[in-house]
Order: sequence, then structure tokens, then C-alpha cells
Amino acid sequence: MSFSTHAIAEELHIAKDDVFAEFDRVEKELLKRFYDFVQNYRGSYWIHWNMRNLTYGFEHLEHRARTLDIANPPFIPPEQRINLNDILRSKYGKLYANHPQMPTLMDLNGGKPKDFLNGQQETEAFENGEFIKMHQSTLSKVGFFCSVMRKASKNRLITASPTIGARIDRFYEGRGVKTAGLVGMLASVGLGIAALI
Repeated sequence: MSFSTHAIAEELHIAKDDVFAEFDRVEKELLKRFYDFVQNYRGSYWIHWNMRNLTYGFEHLEHRARTLDIANPPFIPPEQRINLNDILRSKYGKLYANHPQMPTLMDLNGGKPKDFLNGQQETEAFENGEFIKMHQSTLSKVGFFCSVMRKASKNRLITASPTIGARIDRFYEGRGVKTAGLVGMLASVGLGIAALI
């Protein structure tokens, strides 16, 4: 599920050239829809990247909702907010990727998605009214988060300085070790059958 400025503006019949003049109206509708979604998934966990303060985070979204007179936006408890960057630091160490960590991790794992924009580029896209470009960048980051979680769960995420534990896990995930394990298992089964005969 995604929420975008350009789609909301279209649905409110606001022309592209009028979006900035009507931005509070667009933002209010976008946040209403987001919080309706949150309400329907109250027990869910919310994966994010460093969204932890009033400047850039869940608190900022709540502040904007209250500022725009959205009554009682549903609260997302901190224990249900999962900072993917913190999880990666815990698993691979603080230096798992050079700063800025998200684009560096992308480069380590196949490169940045084609629609990726960094913070400065997103600001410029907003100022130029390129809302579709911003939305595509956001979706590319969400896709990357999914890829990171999948690779990390299989110990296949490439990092700048993996921990010894991650190296051991990766070693045991290798084809050679799996083959040796299969051969050893078959040999034990063979020896077990031979002992019974």
C-alpha cells in the first residue's frame, strides 16, 4: 500500500500547477488515508529507516496530522517500530556499510535501484513538483528494504565488515559445506543400514 501526493491531488481534482497552493488539503487527505490504514493494522510492526524523531519520523507524521486537524491519529507504539538500520547494526556491527549507509548498502548488493533519489534529490524533486518521481523513489527504497530483509534472513546480505558470526553463517550456507553435510549424512545412513544387516 502506498500513499502519494500526485494520486491524492488527482482524486481531489487539483491540477498539478495548483498542488503547492492546495498542499495542506492534499497532505491532510494523504495523512487521513495513511492513518485509516494504520487503524486497520494496529497490531502490526512498522519497518522504517531511522524514523525516530519529530524532524523525520513517526512523531513528525503525528504532528502534521494534528496540525491539519486530524482528530486522534492512531498511535504507533515505539515497540512496534522496527528500525532496519538498527537491526543491521546489531547483526553486522556499526560499520556494516560506510555512511550514508542505505545507498552504500545498495551499492554493495547490486547497485542503487533506477528510481532511487537521495535526500537532496528528493527535496529538489518536491520543489520542482515532480511528485511521481518522489513516489517512485520511495517505492524503490521499500523494495530494497524487502531485499535486505530477505538476504539478511538467509545470511546472504553483503556488508562492508560482517561480524565473525555472519561469516560463519555464510560459510555454513555455502554449497561446499552443504554438499559435505549431505555426503556425511548419506554415509551415516549407509553405515547404519550396513550395521543392521
